Amino acid sequence: MAQISIRMDDALRKQTDLILSELGLNISSAVNIFARQIVRSRGMPFPLTLAERQPADRQEAVSKLFAMADANPVKTPSGYKFNRDYCYDE
Repeated sequence: MAQISIRMDDALRKQTDLILSELGLNISSAVNIFARQIVRSRGMPFPLTLAERQPADRQEAVSKLFAMADANPVKTPSGYKFNRDYCYDE
């Protein structure tokens, strides 16, 4: 039987272990299930896509909103925060 070694972020590994243990699995079993699904589907068992991009005009509007909020922060007991009221007034 082949042995495979992979690198994974520590936090991701812990989250994965927690979820898989609730399913009664470990990472080795999950990887074997994944490999079997690749063989069955003769490819990735789920679609690989890029996230849909926001329209340029929406990106521009969001950028302007953040710029206004950054220019007019509100001081609170826990520090400075965006002044959303100012953004809505403009």
